Amino acid sequence: MQYDIAVVGGGIAGISVAARLADRASVVLVEAEAAIGYHATGRSAALYTECYGPGVIPRLTKASRDFLVGLTGPVATPRGLLFVGGADQRSTIEALRNRFSSNVDDLALVGADGMADLCEALDTDVVHVGLYEPGAMDLDVHALSMEFRRMALLGGADVRLEFRVDRITGDGPWLLGSSLGELSAGIVVNASGAWADEIAAMAGVSPLGVLPLNRSAFLFDPTMDMRSSPMVVDADERWYFKPDGPNVLGSAASEIRSSPIDARAAEEDVALGIERINESTTFGIRSVKSTWAGLRTFTPDRVPAVGFAADNDRFFWLVGQGGYGIKTSPALSEYAAGLILDGTVPSTLRSFGVDEQSLTPLRFS
Repeated sequence: MQYDIAVVGGGIAGISVAARLADRASVVLVEAEAAIGYHATGRSAALYTECYGPGVIPRLTKASRDFLVGLTGPVATPRGLLFVGGADQRSTIEALRNRFSSNVDDLALVGADGMADLCEALDTDVVHVGLYEPGAMDLDVHALSMEFRRMALLGGADVRLEFRVDRITGDGPWLLGSSLGELSAGIVVNASGAWADEIAAMAGVSPLGVLPLNRSAFLFDPTMDMRSSPMVVDADERWYFKPDGPNVLGSAASEIRSSPIDARAAEEDVALGIERINESTTFGIRSVKSTWAGLRTFTPDRVPAVGFAADNDRFFWLVGQGGYGIKTSPALSEYAAGLILDGTVPSTLRSFGVDEQSLTPLRFS
């Protein structure tokens, strides 16, 4: 079957751009796994924060807020974010405040008493200074993915699961093949995350040098009621924890280089996370309930690449979201759809200081 656009990858990047494109083009989304959001998307800590990410990321985040809070159901719920540090990290905390204060009006420096009020599990003999973002929110990744899927299907998109692309030939139209058959499309959107360079190679497109980084996480019983606590992150991002129902999700926030794989938690990385969190809290974690891992994929400069390839104007990059893909998905998908369908960035995003050069993959040419 012939489509205008084939989106490769069913994570948050792929399903969100399919949702934006489907009203104006014939779209097929192909996903290698049996479910949408199986890899990095479904394994994210998923926090909406305007105090995290390089370059244009905070602006894309702010541009996504109205979409996220406007959805029916508990897609975005209040949480708060607290960066913490010891005496030797005070300058880091102050640098974070200086960096993000122009973007976030209500950032607040807090001392030991303020941190204890926000999160009783913190050991204030160890952590002495904090930076609090009260507007940070939990994001329900599954609910958000399903909303984009609903939009895509309503627009007429064809979503094909377990379609693992193993060859891409031609150019106008492209022919995408798998063990399930073949389909053709005028444009390929590469939203395949850690597999992005492999998909590009199949199409004869020069790779960007994307870097998949493995991060392990674990769930533990805090032995206290943590449900009203903010997410807590070490100022140097050496660990974090976040309430998850009656339990707490923790991580060493590691970035371990990996090949594109179905990531699994590393025992030593889980142990490192437990050790680091125990050093700064009163949890005294001795065991965990479950573990998992995900690949956070970055471009060389850690800013997403969104745009047509330098060497093929029918191959579109939508990759490198790293740890920012969930919270920026409404804006990034709108940005990508504008470039694909109209050749320009929508005015709604320009008002946030985002233009054609903000994310162009041509910067790596």
